Amino acid sequence: MFFLLFSASAASAQPLTAKSFYKKGIEQRDKGLFLDAMGSFKRAIVLNKNFDSAYLEAGSIYARTTRPDSAVWFFKKAISINTKFTAAYIALGNFYRDVQPTNFDSALSCYMAAIRLDSSNKVTYYSIAWCYNAKSEYEKAIPFAVKALNIDNDYKPAYSELGHAYRRTGKFKEGIEQFKKNLSVSVVDLALLYSGFCYLELKDKESALQQYEALKKVNEKMAESLKKRIDATQ
Repeated sequence: MFFLLFSASAASAQPLTAKSFYKKGIEQRDKGLFLDAMGSFKRAIVLNKNFDSAYLEAGSIYARTTRPDSAVWFFKKAISINTKFTAAYIALGNFYRDVQPTNFDSALSCYMAAIRLDSSNKVTYYSIAWCYNAKSEYEKAIPFAVKALNIDNDYKPAYSELGHAYRRTGKFKEGIEQFKKNLSVSVVDLALLYSGFCYLELKDKESALQQYEALKKVNEKMAESLKKRIDATQ
């Protein structure tokens, strides 16, 4: 009887594999149990030293802690194991951009590597535009923000970077033409707002008022900010 019970218990026990620890870590992470999740990811790594996703997850947790620089080692380890690991390049780029906020060149290098592997990610294009704007290299930001919008015309973060870059470069006519293209696809409030700003820079108050009237229909609060700018012009 004892032998039968022992055999049944052993058969029902879950094997302690790298994948099982990784899965447990994901569950713990999703519950906000980051220290427990870190332990699970590290146990997964002990069982499989080439478990690239476990290194990525461990790095992502370290980026949240008081030892954020440890994240770099884990991200780079994931990339050394899998040189086509797009998510790891993006995670490392985000770390350089957000945790080491002056390290924009390193962030750009990571994002560019990610784009070479996956050219369909709008967030990566936006992130590149963001970094170039942060570096005051506004000309370089424009094509990447446009590419993000080519993927998703409603992606508002890209409009913010694109509008900022056009205003900083003084390319107001180019900005108007680009926003017209976007508005022909779908009506996005930020496209109308930045179009209005560009018209004001060109002293075309009438066209700016047209953008205001269109903007009122989709975002009254945003329209108010444009109207204040229009009213302030001579």
